[in-house]
Amino acid sequence: MEIKVSKLKEVMDLMKPVVPKKPTVKSVACLSLGNGKAVATDLETMVIANLPEAKEPMLLPYSAIAEMLKYVPGDDTLKIEQNGKIVYLSWNGGNILYS
Repeated sequence: MEIKVSKLKEVMDLMKPVVPKKPTVKSVACLSLGNGKAVATDLETMVIANLPEAKEPMLLPYSAIAEMLKYVPGDDTLKIEQNGKIVYLSWNGGNILYS
C-alpha cells in the first residue's frame, strides 16, 4: 500500500477518539486497514473511514505509528507492507518495522 503521509495522519486523527490509551484487549490499540477502509474501535464505538489505498488487510499499532508520523514530512509517500506479523513502513529518507 502506498499513501501520502498527510492523508494517513488525517485518517488517524479521525480514529484517535476511539483508540484506547491503555487497552485491555491488545487488538483495539491497532488501526485495521483493508478492503478500502480504515477501522478503529474501543469495543463500544467504531469509526470507519474510506481509504481506497488500503487494499490488503493489516493491523497497525496506532500509538507507535502516530508517534513515528510526527517525524515524517506530510508530503512524502509512505509505503506500508505486511509480511506475517511484521509491518514494514518506508518513506523517502527512512524506514521502520513493527512486529
